[in-house]
Amino acid sequence: MSTPHIAAKKPCLVTLKRKGKAYFWCQCGLSKSQPFCDGSHNGTGFEPLIYKAQKDGEEVLFCACKQTKNPPFCDGSHNALDDSYEEASPEDIAASASLPIIPPDEKGKAVLDGGCYVVTPTKTTAHHVGGWQIRPVIAGRDGARFLSQFLLQPGPDAQALTVEGSEMVLFLNQGSAHITIGGKIFKAGPQTGFYVRPGEGFHARSLSDTPIELSCVICPTGPEPTPLDTMPDIFDDRIPQRMMAMDPAKRQTMADRFYQVLVGEDMGSKQVTQFIGEIPRSRAAAHRHLYEEAITILSGEGFMWTENARAAVKPGDVIFLPKKQLHSLECTSESGMRLMGAFYPAGSPAINY
Repeated sequence: MSTPHIAAKKPCLVTLKRKGKAYFWCQCGLSKSQPFCDGSHNGTGFEPLIYKAQKDGEEVLFCACKQTKNPPFCDGSHNALDDSYEEASPEDIAASASLPIIPPDEKGKAVLDGGCYVVTPTKTTAHHVGGWQIRPVIAGRDGARFLSQFLLQPGPDAQALTVEGSEMVLFLNQGSAHITIGGKIFKAGPQTGFYVRPGEGFHARSLSDTPIELSCVICPTGPEPTPLDTMPDIFDDRIPQRMMAMDPAKRQTMADRFYQVLVGEDMGSKQVTQFIGEIPRSRAAAHRHLYEEAITILSGEGFMWTENARAAVKPGDVIFLPKKQLHSLECTSESGMRLMGAFYPAGSPAINY
């Protein structure tokens, strides 16, 4: 037996009860007790992999397709087993056809199941601090436990901003700008992500007459950025690269979809991952993630589905997705949908179950 058997095309969510306990992960794929070994590997040339729980009650996604490059954990390889990403079945589509479309309330928010919601940020929620227009989008009062999101628009007299004790990822969707982080200037074009470490300050200036707007995700969740009289002379030179633009050469495929990590562990982020992705006209099969996520629709239209409801999405809308919430994002546009996501804890956006 030269290659492992594909036991399942989704990982197994397992709660490991006791720190230090050894678990034997099946590598051959033949076990009837997935994801654990039952001895079926005898004579195959495969041996189980031993993993010891790192803490009491540790939640892990153990790979069941046996194609992972990070055993015993899922790394999203199951998404590439077929030519197309797993879509909702005809039976699921028929069964959900009558689910209501939740309209937005007076604040632009459509609340779905489990605390998931779609919001259209409006100017009515904006206030001005330190020469910036700031619009809160996701906060603790909305049910977020691990991240918060703000839309930031600098004026001509904008001061530097900072957040103590949290990481920040910024995203410039349109226009061009100089983004200054701790005195280091980065020239950026559209659909570019930036990483700001705890305690560092940042500033943004448009390079044209067109105003710019930044999405700012803070993790761990906390208050909005605060203005500074002067830019602090703090920049972690161990991580000089703080900017990543969308680059087709750096795309990672998931069957007929792609994503590109803009800010992640390679840039030094310990808490949050930021990515950009594109999906064709389709409706994904319902699934879950072990992370809390903020998704901004950049182009395309469609629906966000949960168990008992759905909400329309369009460019500019933001989706808040709680950890483990069952959901499905549908694209109804012929040209596809592009989105930007940021989630906690940091990892791969390809991992789902």
